[in-house]
Amino acid sequence: MAISHAVIVTAAGSSTRFNALSNDNVKKEYLCLNGQSILLRSIEPFLSIEGLKAIVVTYREGDLETVKALLANLNDSRICFVPGGSSRQKSVFNGLEYLWKNNEELKIDYVSIHDGARPFVEPSLIQSCLDAAVKSGASCPGLKVTDTMVRVSEDGYFESPISRENAYTVQTPQVFRFPDIYKAHLMVQNDSSYTDDTQIFIKAGGRVALVPGSEKNRKITYKKDLKEASR
Repeated sequence: MAISHAVIVTAAGSSTRFNALSNDNVKKEYLCLNGQSILLRSIEPFLSIEGLKAIVVTYREGDLETVKALLANLNDSRICFVPGGSSRQKSVFNGLEYLWKNNEELKIDYVSIHDGARPFVEPSLIQSCLDAAVKSGASCPGLKVTDTMVRVSEDGYFESPISRENAYTVQTPQVFRFPDIYKAHLMVQNDSSYTDDTQIFIKAGGRVALVPGSEKNRKITYKKDLKEASR
């Protein structure tokens, strides 16, 4: 039987790092990559996963019509749009709350949370994360750290080394049992220090299973990332 699930795609951020070295106010998710917007490419792989009930796209204030236009060619009635918040954490919470309020109709058991600027995710990785979440309650793809890591002081000097043993970099989609992740977010509403949903889930007492990530599944963070991805 197919897993009943939804996906929240985050596209409400300000792209601050992407525009850091220029005076631009470009939303990286809206830019074109090989003929399609980055946002559309980040969503499309989820459409082929059996059991998908809803695609919740968070958007920046004032950008609703732009986002709708970027995704119009998908022509998928499962896509819905939810206003983002002042941080990624708040935007994800808004998406989770939408699913909570509509779950009597949707009847989902799991939700994926995916970066709208991660356009190379493959359906096989999405399915692997779903399967692992069914077994463990939550899952996240990650890549083992292979480079040497060091802690750097505030004034820019190397301090102590950081062990790379059992260290991984985190990717998305991160998949959680629903509504467990919504309840976890409710617990930390007054703490905006979290940068990742796995941290919130673990804070609430959950466990997150590691799924082998993919080097291809990179995120567009800086302008150089877009140039490299377009090659």
